[in-house]
Amino acid sequence: MISFLKLKIKTLQRWFASILKGDYFLFGLKPVKQDIHWCEETRLTLPILPSPLKEGKLRNLQIAIENINERVLYPGRIFSFWNEIGNPTIGKGYTEGRVIRGGQVSSEVAGGLCQLSGIIYYLSLELGLKILERFPHSRDLYNDETRFTPLGTDASVVYPTKDLRIKNTYPFPLLFSLDLKSTELTFRIKSPSPIKRNKLHFKQTTKNGFSNVQVFLESEENGKRVLCSSDDYRL
Repeated sequence: MISFLKLKIKTLQRWFASILKGDYFLFGLKPVKQDIHWCEETRLTLPILPSPLKEGKLRNLQIAIENINERVLYPGRIFSFWNEIGNPTIGKGYTEGRVIRGGQVSSEVAGGLCQLSGIIYYLSLELGLKILERFPHSRDLYNDETRFTPLGTDASVVYPTKDLRIKNTYPFPLLFSLDLKSTELTFRIKSPSPIKRNKLHFKQTTKNGFSNVQVFLESEENGKRVLCSSDDYRL
């Protein structure tokens, strides 16, 4: 566990860097303040499979979702996972859940939130939103039977050093809507205008105990594949 003092220093360093870049002043989902007709919707549903500490994971997801659900990302604004969630502590109701740290499986308070950050990243990638910051996990724990999302669409989040940050580059607002059940998590992005959902393509190669996964997005202009990410996972 990171000490209180080190946590404060790391937090201040992160926010100071965001201020210098100018991103800090663009952070934040907002409540719906005007009558917007959300006539378009794109959704993604991922299963929540049986796993150690699943009940803790579900509790953690529900608490985090309450900070994001039914809120709007206006044009030019940046979604920052930790700006919305804050420090996930026991005092806020978070409990033990499974995590991957340094390639090892363990448990800690607020474990399991990466499925929330992952589903947001996955759908945002398909819809062509600008990904400003995202980190893959260090290890691939799953096989074809237990994998709930394609390798390469995950988003590891660690407070405060690893964040998920996404910018709305469209000229209209986007509504984030989430629905959590015991067996599945659904993320919807609603908008007043249509958004094209692009197809993702995956290329995986294995060498020296690592699996490299490249994720490509089909270009809207010419149909060619554009490299989005190239991640190495320890097997």
